[in-house]
Amino acid sequence: MAVEVQQITGNAQPVIQLLSNKRYGLDFYQREYSWEDAQVGELMDDLAGRFLNDFDQSHERIKVNSYRPYFLGPIVTTSRDDTRYLVDGQQRITTLSLLLIYIRQLLMDEGYDGDAEALNLLIFSAAFGRKTFNIDVEERQSCMEAIFERKEFDPSDKPESVRNLWNRYQTISERYPSNLQGKTLPYFADWLQHRVILVDIGAPNQDMALEIFETMNDRGLRLSNTDMLKSYLLARVGNEEVIRSLNDSWRKRVTDLVDAEKNADSEFIKAWLRGNYAQTQRERKTNAKLGDFDIIGTAFHKWVRDNASNLGLESSADYRRFVEVEFLKLSERYLQLLHASGELQPGLETVFYNAKNGFTLQIPVTLAAVTPEDDDTTFNKKAALIAGALDIYVVRRMVNYRNFGYSTVSYTMFNLIKQLRNQPVDKIRYALARWLESEWEQLDGIRTYSLTQRNGSHIRYILARITAWLDNELAKSGTFTDYLDRSKKYPFEIEHIWADKFDRHTSEFSNDFEFQEQRNKLGDLVLLPKDFNASYGDMPYKEKIQHYYGQNLLAQSLHPRAYENNPSFRRLCEAHSLEFQAYPDSFTKTDIESRQKLYLDIAKIIWNPTHLDLIPDEE
Repeated sequence: MAVEVQQITGNAQPVIQLLSNKRYGLDFYQREYSWEDAQVGELMDDLAGRFLNDFDQSHERIKVNSYRPYFLGPIVTTSRDDTRYLVDGQQRITTLSLLLIYIRQLLMDEGYDGDAEALNLLIFSAAFGRKTFNIDVEERQSCMEAIFERKEFDPSDKPESVRNLWNRYQTISERYPSNLQGKTLPYFADWLQHRVILVDIGAPNQDMALEIFETMNDRGLRLSNTDMLKSYLLARVGNEEVIRSLNDSWRKRVTDLVDAEKNADSEFIKAWLRGNYAQTQRERKTNAKLGDFDIIGTAFHKWVRDNASNLGLESSADYRRFVEVEFLKLSERYLQLLHASGELQPGLETVFYNAKNGFTLQIPVTLAAVTPEDDDTTFNKKAALIAGALDIYVVRRMVNYRNFGYSTVSYTMFNLIKQLRNQPVDKIRYALARWLESEWEQLDGIRTYSLTQRNGSHIRYILARITAWLDNELAKSGTFTDYLDRSKKYPFEIEHIWADKFDRHTSEFSNDFEFQEQRNKLGDLVLLPKDFNASYGDMPYKEKIQHYYGQNLLAQSLHPRAYENNPSFRRLCEAHSLEFQAYPDSFTKTDIESRQKLYLDIAKIIWNPTHLDLIPDEE
């Protein structure tokens, strides 16, 4: 039957209209949820940035309805058998659903119960006693239930799509900006529902929906910002033979970048231009003018055209050098940083650590300091210094319950970029030392650091670094990646030394609340394989400790045998004045405090600026 044009519809809808009491199906060939940390992090940064451009704490909440909308793109849907099917858009809709669940939980935690309840309709629908999430896929049900109910879930033996679903929720909980919490939270929740817009392209049947999808994705694609920048630059080189050569080199490099990571071509250009040329950034106030840093993030090709003279692009030789020297040489350094972000590289371990924490801003900061003329030795020194200082900065913020997401620290990083831009190694060392000295957050926050509902990933990271440091110092087999690898059958998890049994501690605590506060302190925590916790977690301490001896050294150190016939361990303790001690019979409130101090002492060794020769000095 012929399809009438009028049967194809296009409706711009805010999130609340698109998802409220809706249920979308997915055909079997579209059930994979494949977004990674980078895509989720980029979406959250974009949403936060757009909202904060308009937000002012003096506004009434109704004012949010006049904020500038954020267009999240089109989706393609069709109806069949009384079900609306998503043909295109499930990655964004799934991620939105995860974000809405997290915001709902924050609203509940902060006392906005009515606002939290209102989000339920956007997350699931209920009929005939069955809760159906807005994307209705059977294999996802148990995972989504666990996320929604804040329950434990083991994705290790589940399909890849379900593992991604669980892990990306962890990404959201780890990277959700602190400046979108507290009193700002309900405003952001309103904005996300009413001012984030998608266009629902409705097709009358599945064949037409697929044709629309294929046309949008495979045919007539608009030139990307990278393509437009290349065209602009090469057209001004002049010599056709040189243009052909540079075009071949550009295309090959873009292929290398995209093979390394999706969208790495545009991400490199943003990092390069921000790091080396941006002079301004939007002020942190309502309706402030966008700066170079912000415009580069959305339209770098246009920014280069508008700022050609400021970039020194006057003659054909200037344009040639911009591509041949800067683009090609710095993109090669970017690739090295990408590889170091994905896998431990000797000398660049902290690049990997920062990447594990989702601290993507380390790359533009590093590229600011790197010049095309730097040899490999100089590049490695600069990258190691900067990544090491940023690692210290991130951990200090962690242990002081401070967020380090993009929108929270981009202003600080931009100011650091300007200090480091094109500087030699010694100048970088001094600048980083002075910067770290000026930051108020210090590692002493560990003295009171505890596990909460929101910082589990940070606790795991700190315990993994401490445990791996001990293993490395004593030539043990455990590594940092072992302790953070979630893909293992029995991944390492945070283990409370005290079982969750208040009745065993009534001599020290008058109520369960005080007991839980002490139990969640860092000094009561270690990393142990998941099956250990399942088997021994509820045992009384005196029984449990017998099993600790077979685990990593941080756990072993609770047992007296860890100190017998172990001269290397004793020498390590003496060399660093570490007050390790065994607790053979009991582990008390006071013992947790002693253990907390021990962890602080180890942290001050691992995250010590003097290891990087970051000692403030006069220039």
